[in-house]
Amino acid sequence: MTSGRRLLLAALALAGASLAGSQAAAGRQAAPASLPPWTPGTLDIHHIATGRGNATFLQFPDGTTLLVDAGAVRAAIPYADPLPDATRSPGAWIADYIRQVHPDGARARLDYALVTHFHPDHFGETWAEAPRDAAGLQLAGITEVIDALRPRVVIDRAWPAYDYPTPLVTAPSAASRVERSAVGNYKAFVEARVASRALRVEQARVGKADQITLRTPPSAPFEVRIVAANGVVWTGRGDETEATFPPLASIAKDDLPDENMCSIALRLRYGRFDYFTGGDLPGDPEGAPAWQGVEPRVGAAIGPTDVHQVNHHGSIDPSTPAFLTALRSRVLIVPAWAPTHPSPDALKRMLNPRYYDGPRDVFVLALREPMRHAIGARVQQLASAFGHVVVRVAPGGDRYEVFVRDARTPERAVIGHTGPYDAQ
Repeated sequence: MTSGRRLLLAALALAGASLAGSQAAAGRQAAPASLPPWTPGTLDIHHIATGRGNATFLQFPDGTTLLVDAGAVRAAIPYADPLPDATRSPGAWIADYIRQVHPDGARARLDYALVTHFHPDHFGETWAEAPRDAAGLQLAGITEVIDALRPRVVIDRAWPAYDYPTPLVTAPSAASRVERSAVGNYKAFVEARVASRALRVEQARVGKADQITLRTPPSAPFEVRIVAANGVVWTGRGDETEATFPPLASIAKDDLPDENMCSIALRLRYGRFDYFTGGDLPGDPEGAPAWQGVEPRVGAAIGPTDVHQVNHHGSIDPSTPAFLTALRSRVLIVPAWAPTHPSPDALKRMLNPRYYDGPRDVFVLALREPMRHAIGARVQQLASAFGHVVVRVAPGGDRYEVFVRDARTPERAVIGHTGPYDAQ
């Protein structure tokens, strides 16, 4: 047995023990053998664990679909095996996952795909051996998923110029060349499909709730609102926004906004249920200019939120006390994939009852062995430490439950089930 396989089995055993303890304490029901199919009126939010970055698939109550990110880091990272294995690329595994849960199966097609920002673990990393389309453009991460699942609309933060806050296509230094060449490939890829009328691409419209919409009116209020992008943040009042970054000309070169700060953030609302996801939005700038801490401004705008995906994989700077106190989430999902996720300090803040009253369940997609040791006894406080995390919201949005699916195999059996929870 390989060392990587042993680590995965250890992580899964830890996840099962953690879930069992959580369920016993709360008197929750045992997990079903497999995920029950999506049904009309239900909202499903699938946090997909590929071990190579972020990917979240949402199926709305009327069947409209949205994919948020399709990370594909290629480089081998110690203690971070790809999931379920390396026989397929991350983009191919994401497409396979979506086809498995989509009612149309192999004929599944996306309505929307959204790229929060241009880092490899959110939109893909190119390399010479990657498969290519008919035009010779590389299929990796989001481009591979677009090629496979043909979304009708792609939303990103930079279309059509890709030049904010600096040019994203021409690499100014060796340190950024991998990311910039990937943006160039992506830009050429979506431009070609727009030209052939196979795709529409839009820049995120902050403050708006009419950019991502249902095809069919729901039975309960439903809204997806873009609450931040490129330093513009929704105020929480109507469609009003505010620019939180100073004019670029006034900013020292070393302090210019980076990709994380420019991340697109979304709030989804279904009846009483609220969900938030925000890419790699930073929290505490730690000695940098205060305006770089975008997360607290977003928290003040959106307020109480039932479930949120933790920003920046639970790294040390997000999950600030102000953000956690504003959201008061019952369920927190950490899209960890590398051995540095989540930061022990950030996890401590997430679990700290001083920031808001009441219990909270923290689910980690892939707690790698080094971080399990770094976290120590606190790992026992996790609701789950390994697996795809599915939030299923009942018709009308009053209640929801969480399923954890095995990320080691393509069958993706359910290995944990918590809830039901009452929406706030």
